[in-house]
Amino acid sequence: MYIPNHFSEADQARIGALIHDFGFATLISTLTDGLQVTHAPVQYDQARSVLIGHLARANPHAAALQDGTSLLAIFHGPHSYISPAWYIDENPRVPNVPTWNYATVHVTGTITRIDDDVAKWNIVKDLAAQYEAGSSTPWDPHSLGAHASKLGAIVGFEIAITKIEAKLKLSQNRSVQDQESVIAKLATSTFSEVRATGEMMQENLARK
Repeated sequence: MYIPNHFSEADQARIGALIHDFGFATLISTLTDGLQVTHAPVQYDQARSVLIGHLARANPHAAALQDGTSLLAIFHGPHSYISPAWYIDENPRVPNVPTWNYATVHVTGTITRIDDDVAKWNIVKDLAAQYEAGSSTPWDPHSLGAHASKLGAIVGFEIAITKIEAKLKLSQNRSVQDQESVIAKLATSTFSEVRATGEMMQENLARK
């Protein structure tokens, strides 16, 4: 991933929070006949430095999840179009142009395939618990036995992380007044993802 220095993010806590909050990943494997791509939720066990998830066994990608094979997981945070009209600063010799602000994390690692029913059930329960948190009517998973017939239809996996790259392109190459102006514009949007981009920009400014 192309990451200019001013957009590079090395704070592991911040990276972990981004993966946690935007855990619906794009999973990419390279096969002899091309790429396999799947979109699936995964969890990040930061203490063990692994990603954990599962796929439908009927998904052709599941056959590629063999021990020791490589996989790339891409996490997309909030993003938004940025209009040059929102900037305060303007160099008449180098006019401002449109751009896009975004946050993304690329995680590369090696696969451990999981076919054990108990382990797969724990993956499903843990993932559901993360997204059920705060619900006034959370799902009761009952016991493994109640769902045993379904577990054969999925393949679990862990990705032992070998590399993490994080890019937060949040107008850090612009002046503070330009960043504040962009944040103010994003805050007026009716789209939650656009407002979230502005909130991330505000958080970034506050860290300076």
